[in-house]
Amino acid sequence: MAAPPLFARIRATLHGPYPALPRPLDAAAERWAALSPRVRLLAAVTAVVAVTGGLEARVQVAEDRWGGTPVRVLVAPADLPVGAPATGLRRVGLPPAAVPPRAVVDPPPADAVLALALPEGAVLTAAHLDDRGPAAGLSEDLRAVPVPVEEGWLVTPGGWVDVWVLGPGDEPATLVARSRPVLEVRDDGPAMTALVALHADNEVGPATAGLALGRLLLAHAPPPGR
Repeated sequence: MAAPPLFARIRATLHGPYPALPRPLDAAAERWAALSPRVRLLAAVTAVVAVTGGLEARVQVAEDRWGGTPVRVLVAPADLPVGAPATGLRRVGLPPAAVPPRAVVDPPPADAVLALALPEGAVLTAAHLDDRGPAAGLSEDLRAVPVPVEEGWLVTPGGWVDVWVLGPGDEPATLVARSRPVLEVRDDGPAMTALVALHADNEVGPATAGLALGRLLLAHAPPPGR
């Protein structure tokens, strides 16, 4: 029985004379065939050594430029707010020059939460796992004050708010703090709570007094300096 046409074409390709090469390649092939086996072996080994040495040299140049061999660190796959579990992080290799101080190289404990916000692609550091929680990133003159908020207010971590205390009756509202950062927003069931950083000397007192009277209000605000 005759072979199928496809198999016949493949068989014809694998047999018969060598295909015609361009003149330069044909001349090079003839010179290569004229060499003794030992010379061809030496030439092949020399070529392999040259290519390998070139690759190693390029790797060395890259390592010297970026400070050494890559370091395996943990980065955020998405924007993670304060209080989010420190889980699901991606392990990537970064050059030492791109690794921040105190970078975490081992997976954190299963119950670890973020004390600082971790943007997408940012490297996890020991500061993000500080036991002080949301207060870890605050200066000494600031305090994290919990303020009840409603979901419809759209108060989010990383946002900025003005803090107002509503006056009784017809009295005007009082601005307690301007453009203060929202550190964290927690949903604890029926109520939501925002942690707002306030100055300890002149903002925490009026804010807590307004909280006690149920007259504290947050207003969305631009970052400081705008």
